[in-house]
Amino acid sequence: MTASNEINVLKPESTDLRRIGLELYFLCVPLIALSAYLMDTRIMTCVIVGNLAMRFMLLGRRADWIFLLIGVIAGGGNDLMSMLKDVYYYTPPSLLKQYGAPIPIWMLLYWGHIFVSFRQLFQLPVFQGEPPAGKPWAIDKRLIADIIVVVAFRIIIYNTVKNEPWPTIGFASVLLLRLLVIPPKKHEWLLIAAVMALGPAFEAALIGFGLYVYYDPILGGMPAWLLIYWIFAMPILLKGIFDRIEWGQMRKKNT
Repeated sequence: MTASNEINVLKPESTDLRRIGLELYFLCVPLIALSAYLMDTRIMTCVIVGNLAMRFMLLGRRADWIFLLIGVIAGGGNDLMSMLKDVYYYTPPSLLKQYGAPIPIWMLLYWGHIFVSFRQLFQLPVFQGEPPAGKPWAIDKRLIADIIVVVAFRIIIYNTVKNEPWPTIGFASVLLLRLLVIPPKKHEWLLIAAVMALGPAFEAALIGFGLYVYYDPILGGMPAWLLIYWIFAMPILLKGIFDRIEWGQMRKKNT
């Protein structure tokens, strides 16, 4: 198979609006439980596990487990570092608190669910770009730039979280530089718009039900720097990583 034919044949599985709607339904089911059982670890764990199992039975796609594990590790890891640096804090009891991680244990699985849901969103045809010209995990300008942004954001927020407006100014400056260095393409701007319409509203609901608390909130319990972070974290950083995984899986499957 020639390189040109490979590009025409090998494409990650796409999705549609019906599946997106069902994905959002399953993602929002735990919100109902949060409104009544936020402080009950056993009930919340059962709800999260049962809802996730049902989601996998009805909407499961090839390699979803990879993205689930990424969510558990990356989401849980970010939570842990944020707890240690006092960026925000959870209100429900945690079985992991004795191990230095005051995170509700069911939240780790929910992070996995959130990442799998974003995988589904990313695979709408309108948000898909061109396949990579070379190896999906080649070190390129975008990967280097995104790593630099992640490190810069971590340094800024860990050291200035309680000193607004500095975290907001820092996040805005770093993100603006990233967008100037590598301007988003049309499908990336569309994804940014979709994520900003859905993501902050979803997080505001979690905050509204009392799951966790941020300092210096300005909208829906969220600080300004977090809204800026939403622009980068999911539609730029996570989409870029997921695309590399998707294309890597397709290349591996057809070699």
